Amino acid sequence: MERPPFGKRQKQKHPNLELTEGVKLARELFERGEFLTAFDLYEQLIAENQRRTFDLLSEVYDRYQELPQRDRYHLYQRRHFDFGIRDGDRVLDIGSGHLPFPLATHLAEFAIDDDQYGRAGQAFQRVDGKPVFECSVEAMPFADKSFDFVYCSHVLEHADDPAKACRELMRVGKRGYIESPNRGKDLWLHSARISNHRWAVESFNDSLIFSEYSADDLSGFDCDILLQMHCAPQTKREKAFAALIYLKATQVNAMLLWEDSFAFEVRRLSDRRE
Repeated sequence: MERPPFGKRQKQKHPNLELTEGVKLARELFERGEFLTAFDLYEQLIAENQRRTFDLLSEVYDRYQELPQRDRYHLYQRRHFDFGIRDGDRVLDIGSGHLPFPLATHLAEFAIDDDQYGRAGQAFQRVDGKPVFECSVEAMPFADKSFDFVYCSHVLEHADDPAKACRELMRVGKRGYIESPNRGKDLWLHSARISNHRWAVESFNDSLIFSEYSADDLSGFDCDILLQMHCAPQTKREKAFAALIYLKATQVNAMLLWEDSFAFEVRRLSDRRE
């Protein structure tokens, strides 16, 4: 069986498109269920019509709310990457939490019965027919290369030992996807402190760089006003801001699609004092 595309997804472009015509087409694409192409077109229209940014982004926010599935994969990940997963692949979601990766065949979570751990009170979600394992990303009870794909989204920023976690991901998986909020997103939204993140994670040249947060880092803006604007926008401008977090996901997250192996670096606070 031929494997589906694997790598960065090529966004659709519509040359010489007038604004009114473009918005009409984007709405039609969305109504037909062609969500990826619709969001590609919205992004293009925003870049080409800066004076209409708030109106367009506010409409994009409404489109995100109308998606039939609103996990991270359907919200934005699949618009940026082709995961290359085919029928019959063994797919592990490590840290599946309350919104499991929809293509996963196996789920793993550090604390299944503790809803306060990394899920902000949300209950762990089981899925019929998908086995669940309780383990940490640093020590997974699976044989070497036992999964065709390992999905690890918004997990490594919590890890006690990110180096060990990265080695485990490469040990159990043949390929996979890693995502963590980057430093800017963490500090602007105040999510590093609220969500007990230990590491700022950046992707650079197909590698991951982990930098341990200091107490000053975690202070950020000392308020969660931007997080509130993102999660529960009240005005058109706030809706525009919230939409950007998804539409421009590559700017606010470290996102790495890997095969066989990947490079990483860990920078601890203790290293700076030596």
